[in-house]
Amino acid sequence: MGILSSVRRAFPVSAVWFGALVGPSMASGAFAAVYFAPYGTWGLVLPLLVMGVACLIVGFGVDGARQLGTYEYAAYAEKLYGRFARFLGPLLEFYIVLAMVVGGSAVISMSGSFLQSLLRIPELVGCALMALICSLLVLWGAGLVRKASIFMTVVMVAGIVALVTIAVRDSADELTCLLRDWSLPGGASLGAGAFGAVLLGLSNASNGITLCSVSQNLRSRRDCVCVGVISFLLNSACFIACTVLILPYCPQALAEEIPNLYVIHTFLVGRVPWLPAVYSVVMVFGLISSGVPQLHAVASRALHLYPTGFLKDSMMGRNAITSVVYMGLCTLVSLLGLRTIIGAGYGMLGHLALPLIVLPVCVILPLRQLKK
Repeated sequence: MGILSSVRRAFPVSAVWFGALVGPSMASGAFAAVYFAPYGTWGLVLPLLVMGVACLIVGFGVDGARQLGTYEYAAYAEKLYGRFARFLGPLLEFYIVLAMVVGGSAVISMSGSFLQSLLRIPELVGCALMALICSLLVLWGAGLVRKASIFMTVVMVAGIVALVTIAVRDSADELTCLLRDWSLPGGASLGAGAFGAVLLGLSNASNGITLCSVSQNLRSRRDCVCVGVISFLLNSACFIACTVLILPYCPQALAEEIPNLYVIHTFLVGRVPWLPAVYSVVMVFGLISSGVPQLHAVASRALHLYPTGFLKDSMMGRNAITSVVYMGLCTLVSLLGLRTIIGAGYGMLGHLALPLIVLPVCVILPLRQLKK
């Protein structure tokens, strides 16, 4: 009964992270095309390295929140950094906003490419349309964000499962050959793949601190270990499934901005004519469900930055201004291109996470607790 109780308390925390991670970058195949599929069948192993790193940090992070008894990330950072909080606290705030900009830029960039393909509109118009939708959903605060995110996550996960199942059935022979001949494509370096996977895992380190906001029910270290294990199983399975989807169609799929869309239109639509419609719904909901929480997080943190009495303290008015500034910045960054954002942007976040989050959460805090 003890382990079952821990699983019941841990699963909601893992589900929050899973819902945020399974966004458009995964549903489009972009993560798989940048970090996994270029390394052939070894790309089915690299997701385990990514999530092993990320889930270890998250496990330490939620256990630190439990021990410190704090469930708001700014307060968590203050206790975590101790006497260095006044220097490192603002750097952490900047890091988290930077992570939101990188994630938001990926959403906007993908929106432009996807809506251009779907609606035959200019790419910049697609970017602006998605920015407007996300901004409208955020204006009315957290209640609407939660309701919309729950519905869209359920639809998105169901759609991804259907897509992967159909693709695996279509490419069963190619997958069998790949698994039997297990090899690394010519010119690919497994060391480079492992290094990229570690950086991608480190780029998720901010979740080790921000998940404290939903960790109030974790009562023991076993509960926190369960968060890490459940997250590892759920998130790794999703990464591997998305890699399985495009791997049989490489290297052609690697050259596409949206690899999954290429696979559907080139190989699957003849056998399953309704699949493009299902995928369109999945991608639109994925884009919204990923863009809205990031914008809401930035808007929530920005509310206290406005001077007292500004716009008569109207939350809607302040959210509107924050939305315009944030989405404008994301649109500018999106001009760098999706592959650049996913590759260089998340790599940069991984490097910055080491001194700001990984070392304090996984080394210094446990040593401090051990001394006590």
